[in-house]
Amino acid sequence: MPYHSGVDLRLVEYFLTVVDHRSITKAAQALYISQPSLSYTIRQLEGYLGLRLFARTTRATTLTPDGEQFLVEAKAVLKRFDAALDRAARMARGELGRLRVGYLIGAAVDYVPSVLRAFTERYPDVAVELLEYDFAAPNCGLDTGDTDIAIVRPPLHDLAGLVVTTLLTEPCVACLPERHPFAALPGVTVAQLLAEPIVAAPGDNAWRDYWTLSEYRDSGSPANITYEAATFEAELQSVALGRGLSIVPQVAARLYARPGVRFVPIEGMAECEVAVVHHRDAPGAAANFASVAQGVIAAVR
Repeated sequence: MPYHSGVDLRLVEYFLTVVDHRSITKAAQALYISQPSLSYTIRQLEGYLGLRLFARTTRATTLTPDGEQFLVEAKAVLKRFDAALDRAARMARGELGRLRVGYLIGAAVDYVPSVLRAFTERYPDVAVELLEYDFAAPNCGLDTGDTDIAIVRPPLHDLAGLVVTTLLTEPCVACLPERHPFAALPGVTVAQLLAEPIVAAPGDNAWRDYWTLSEYRDSGSPANITYEAATFEAELQSVALGRGLSIVPQVAARLYARPGVRFVPIEGMAECEVAVVHHRDAPGAAANFASVAQGVIAAVR
């Protein structure tokens, strides 16, 4: 691909300014440079191109036939360059490009369609790719670079430099086999649950620790994990079969209720969160998505 190392956009802009003013002197004044400097620059451009661009008389500076042809190309170059700058600026503002959105199953499931619709309406030139993750991958691709932003349930693990926007909080409940002694109670305490067999997510990380009540346990007293499940369906089926209880967000009692399980409020356990999370160097559209998500959910809660 040919490249004329001496030609840059400054020379092209100077050329177009002379064309517009039909005078080196007037063009120099418009550019706030001296007339000799502009004359030298034009001769320099002609030398690089091997073309005579202007026919100079005492009355005007007019284009030669070669100059007329170069004018067409020069305008096209600047138009394409301006378009590239505009496109880059729109990408920086998050108005253009692609956004890979990860989400954890069951996280803000009531609101995700509304968030996506609102974001698409506001930023129609951003192509959104939606990726679902189960409990085995609570970071939803942020740690592997597969997503730009994710709707998650903190805490996450092994991630630094994150921008976290909390979308909502809700109570946690115990999901119990329907014949469990606690199933008929109006509520249970965290202390009552600590010795119980528990169904947990796969893995070994802060997210699993949270849902197995590790922060409430004495050091050296691990949870009695009897089964692992990567989805709500598998988790609740395991509970219904009597393999153990599980700790779930309150929304699960509405969305995943089924025969064989009961949901009982937990006293003394802090509310869990749903957040939208992205790296600080994520595409500009990520911050816009977080803002839209926060606004949509705040409007309906």
